[in-house]
Amino acid sequence: MKKTTRRTPARSKTPARRKRKSKSSRPWFISVAVIAIALLGSGLWDRPQELMDYAIGLITEEFLGPSGPQLTGVPRVLDGDTLHVQDTRIRMHGIDAPESQQLCTLPRRRDWHCGKDATEALAAKIGNQSVTCHQQDIDRYGRVVATCWVGTTDLNRWMVEEGWAVAYRQYSTDYVSAENRARGAGRGIWASDFVMPWDWRRGDR
Repeated sequence: MKKTTRRTPARSKTPARRKRKSKSSRPWFISVAVIAIALLGSGLWDRPQELMDYAIGLITEEFLGPSGPQLTGVPRVLDGDTLHVQDTRIRMHGIDAPESQQLCTLPRRRDWHCGKDATEALAAKIGNQSVTCHQQDIDRYGRVVATCWVGTTDLNRWMVEEGWAVAYRQYSTDYVSAENRARGAGRGIWASDFVMPWDWRRGDR
């Protein structure tokens, strides 16, 4: 009788698909507890939009890691959408504020230095506090494009929601809803007639 030999099936050379792991080094339940404690202590329960922004930021940091390098320090405010932190010029992501020399027109045709006021509003919001900016990109001028926070406040969103900047739709739609709220309430520059900052820079005044 012919003896048959059982062959061991060859191992596939295709590597097994690995499960994608969270960037957080902590077990997921500890991460959830950390986020919950931070939210409970945030003091933002009477400000749902800020609470939501803060929650999204915490979740992103914990499970996905920061979107890019971080810069932290007390900034110098150059204008309503530009900061100087640690010798780095930062262009705030997704927003466009009136230029420092730009004028808006209030009712009865009265000119208003809205660009200067937007700069002062951002400086007053920050005060002497440190900001943390998460890099998103580098623009064509070599500036870091970033989302910047002071405490639990997303400064980019705050500038748009208070009417001191508009959503820079050419590059991002992140702050369109904040702009709609500011326009509906007539806050900041929405209380006046103005040229969009990108048109003002082109000379369309």
